[in-house]
Amino acid sequence: MKTLILKNIVENSSSVEEGAVLYNYMKNAFLNEHEIILQVDSDLSLSSSFLNASVGEFLDVYGFSNFKKTIKFKGSKTQFQRFNKYI
Repeated sequence: MKTLILKNIVENSSSVEEGAVLYNYMKNAFLNEHEIILQVDSDLSLSSSFLNASVGEFLDVYGFSNFKKTIKFKGSKTQFQRFNKYI
């Protein structure tokens, strides 16, 4: 299982373009049958545009069950609640 630190793979978490970067990491992990831990720092805000282009796109293409098999979340309670509410 590989840990992806969100702030290390994207420049920001507010744009569609950066959301697509995260989506590609998640897609590649799924296609290669790898699990990843997505680590989100507590000071990082997650915009709906970013989430739509990353998590939302993954859910649309691969479904919720594949999301649960591929992506694990690590972050603050606030970040977890935001992520969970979005899903």
